[in-house]
Amino acid sequence: MPKRSFSEKLRRFFLSSAELEQSDLRELAAETGASQLADCAPRSRVTLRGTVTSLTSDPRHGWLEAEVSDGSGTLRVIWMGRDRLECLLPGRSVLVTGRLAEDEGRPVMYNPDFEVVPG
Repeated sequence: MPKRSFSEKLRRFFLSSAELEQSDLRELAAETGASQLADCAPRSRVTLRGTVTSLTSDPRHGWLEAEVSDGSGTLRVIWMGRDRLECLLPGRSVLVTGRLAEDEGRPVMYNPDFEVVPG
């Protein structure tokens, strides 16, 4: 995390915990060179860094779905042909790379490359 000025520390003092977490996620993404979801256009190839907020499995269809928040938005990530990934748990930080799509107006990424990173 960058060194903060007194005014920045004071401003952060009055933010809610959710706003602080979003701010920290945006800073971590910027430090790693990842894009912000809010700045990405559909159909573009992007790398995003965020925290897994939920993880669901559909064994009937063989899909694993995660929601990843990067501080600027939430991305739905779907791995087809997988019903679990041992290293992927809610609360973990991940770096995902793939083509950004939209499903019902929400950003989604299918079968991305991913890496669990220290949070």
